[in-house]
Amino acid sequence: MVLSGTLCASDEMKDTALKVLYLHDDQLLAGRLQAGKLMKGEEIRVVPNRFLDASLSPVILGFQGGSQCLSCGMGQEPTLKLELVDIMQLYQSPEVARPFIFYFRDMGLTSSFESAAFPGWLLCTMPEADQPLRLTQLLGDASGDLPITDFYFHQCD
Repeated sequence: MVLSGTLCASDEMKDTALKVLYLHDDQLLAGRLQAGKLMKGEEIRVVPNRFLDASLSPVILGFQGGSQCLSCGMGQEPTLKLELVDIMQLYQSPEVARPFIFYFRDMGLTSSFESAAFPGWLLCTMPEADQPLRLTQLLGDASGDLPITDFYFHQCD
């Protein structure tokens, strides 16, 4: 599935254990309850990367209205973090660094996001609530102790 060139906002992204992503102390966590109430997930802005092979569905993920973007870092090992960079600046620049790009894999009901800078590393949550969003090379699901790499992601039309 190839994303169009328009800015897209999603209400939220949930893992297969139904934990939503939320921002706490400049870190993305995955959880269910806050003060005893179901929490609303962080709004996600998504734009395609126009300079890589569109058939791979390369995307950039933005948070806080697109003012912060998810990055895998530039080291030898991936380090997932939010960076203060405008998503539209990354969208318009042919020099976009690979650390901000994820390959969107639509698997029907669920989706996964693989790092372009670190092939084989996927966004994941942990089975326990209120843990940081991470990267893993282990494929998992919501049924055990493995990281959860599949997400329910409402893609804009």
